[in-house]
Amino acid sequence: MTKNFVSFNVEYYKNSNAAGEIGHVQRVFAENTNQIKEFAKDNFGCGYNIYDRYKDVYKQVEDIKKKKIQENANTFIDGVLSFSRDQMLEIMKDPDWKTSFSEHIEQFMQDVKDKTGMEPLGWEMHMDEGHKDPVTGKYKMNYHAQCIFFNYDFKTNTAPLRKLEGRKGESIWSKLQGTAGQRFEDLGFVRGVSADMTKAKHKKKDDFIASKQAEIDRLQAELVDLQAHHDQALQANQELLEAAAVATDQILAECNSAIDIVNKREEKRIAEEDLRDRIKNNINQFTEIFNNSPKLRSYVEDFSNTFPKFTEALKTTYKQLIEFFNIDDSGDPLLVLKDTQENIEKVRSINKRMKNKP
Repeated sequence: MTKNFVSFNVEYYKNSNAAGEIGHVQRVFAENTNQIKEFAKDNFGCGYNIYDRYKDVYKQVEDIKKKKIQENANTFIDGVLSFSRDQMLEIMKDPDWKTSFSEHIEQFMQDVKDKTGMEPLGWEMHMDEGHKDPVTGKYKMNYHAQCIFFNYDFKTNTAPLRKLEGRKGESIWSKLQGTAGQRFEDLGFVRGVSADMTKAKHKKKDDFIASKQAEIDRLQAELVDLQAHHDQALQANQELLEAAAVATDQILAECNSAIDIVNKREEKRIAEEDLRDRIKNNINQFTEIFNNSPKLRSYVEDFSNTFPKFTEALKTTYKQLIEFFNIDDSGDPLLVLKDTQENIEKVRSINKRMKNKP
């Protein structure tokens, strides 16, 4: 399909369909199938009520025939002039394009009357029908003019539709296709290709657009479903990250506690080692003093003989210290215990702190 085509296709209706079909053409209903409301303001047309015009002509025909029109008779034709979107966008760059375009539609309707005898009733240019491309998000508009004709030739006082349908060879509808191409040629359009009205096998315009809309709705539903799954996965990941963060904080806290315990134990070990060294030094010093001082040895022996129970208690305490600190017994307990009292208190202080902390 070329990017600047114009085509013309027709459908015909009975009087019972007039109000609904013409009402659709002139957008007299609150809701219209396939309409994109935001573009409705761009529609334009002949400027009067086509259905009122239809009823006037209907009455004129009955007056001329002096009888009622049969209920099953096809009374009016809805001809659709379709214009390619690309060329329409070029034309709409002119601020006054609607004036020229309206004149061309009026002239084309007169062309149809000249070739078929059918009476023009009015027209409406629809700029508000189309669908949104689900991939690009852009609107693909179906620009078209609906041209309404009454199936009556006032020159011959006949309804020409049946005779037009019965022609052999190239049909009138195919010729009107060429007429449309010629009439809009100066606006950059060329003749489009369309099937003969009586042999058309393609879907009607509304069915085609409805199928497009159904496809769009299906794709949008799939997108909504995919978005829901995405949101659920995102929520699950977020909860997992939060749980991991809590677990990490707990592990770090436990590690820090373990490090504190290790540090405290190391502090205790160093203090005990320091105490052990000082006790050894004291033992060595007092042993040397004790060995080199006969008076001191005499004094200790007298004290031991005088207070035997106290001396035994001191010896027992001394041995417990020796066992606790794993120190070689190389000195007299009376001389060592006095100077190690301060160091014992230090060990007790460290043990007390260790008990009060985790």
